[in-house]
Amino acid sequence: MNILLISYDNYQYDGRLRELIRAAKELGEVTYITRASDGEKPQEKAHILYQDQGYSAFVLFVCRLARRLGRQDLIFIDNRKGIFPGYIAKKLTNARYVVQDCRELYDMQSASGIAGKIGCMVEKIFTRHSDVVIAANAYRARRMVRMFRLKREPLNYENIRCLTYTSEEKRRQVEEECREFFLEKKFRIVSTAGCDMSRTTGKMLEAMKGLGEGFELLLIGESEEEDEWIVRETIRRLGLSNVKVFPRMDQDHLKYFIANSQAGMVTYHQRDLNNKYCASGKIYEFLFEGKPVVTSVNPPLRDFCEKYKVGQASEDYEKAIRVIADSYDVWQEQVKRFISHAHVEKNNHRLAKQIQKIIEG
Repeated sequence: MNILLISYDNYQYDGRLRELIRAAKELGEVTYITRASDGEKPQEKAHILYQDQGYSAFVLFVCRLARRLGRQDLIFIDNRKGIFPGYIAKKLTNARYVVQDCRELYDMQSASGIAGKIGCMVEKIFTRHSDVVIAANAYRARRMVRMFRLKREPLNYENIRCLTYTSEEKRRQVEEECREFFLEKKFRIVSTAGCDMSRTTGKMLEAMKGLGEGFELLLIGESEEEDEWIVRETIRRLGLSNVKVFPRMDQDHLKYFIANSQAGMVTYHQRDLNNKYCASGKIYEFLFEGKPVVTSVNPPLRDFCEKYKVGQASEDYEKAIRVIADSYDVWQEQVKRFISHAHVEKNNHRLAKQIQKIIEG
């Protein structure tokens, strides 16, 4: 089976995308398009990089590639921005099937701006015509049946993923670059939300004021300029010396930072469907590095922590961090027990088999 996978996201920064590509490869020969980040090189011959010139140019880029590739059996659409070029590519390649991954979940009421509302309209029009629809957790799958008037509940593909070093040489290079950040012994908490103030970052900073110098918060990720200014101003106002801000990291650097910290922070607001019913693969990135988590009380995160005992879901971040730090060995054992039964490859294989069963049926 010839498969064209279309994504407007970045391969090296997007863990779900990387795993979807691996799952797709179990179904056939995959050509995959992703948006290039600075200095990025293709992973292999089948990896086509789009040098970002905006979304309209991306649609044209996909169309030209589809014509050049010719006959395809299946179009695999990653996320909302892949829908429009994906359905054009289906027409151009005479593909029989469309598989669509819906990692986000917005409705017209919660979508921001004109672009967001247009995205909701496109998703509502096309999603019910896809042969296979994939959701990021069971909460979303149930909701999507009503939202998109689907004939069957979407496949539930959890964000089970782990970080890996791209090479042993890269691991040594990262260690040489970054070891100085971890020379001083502290209980370090990593958040990959950057300075995003909508992700309860202000509450995290308040917690660090109470926790004191034995603890350190590492804020890692791409941030809006205004949010970063607010965070740095809050750090100054509260007199915090136990918070560090870092830009977005590739998986080599992120793996090293998490591996050398003690806990992960996974937090979201609950003002829209996408965040309320969050499907965070970040939890798994922390757990596969042996780190317990502190999370906000969104239903999926709260239920996950209660079921598997791998972290604390709480509105009081300071208290939750202290609970984990005070019995750290116990929490690490709980994490170790959980990851012994969680398998990235099995999760991908299950998705591939489910897709195959539907399209063959």
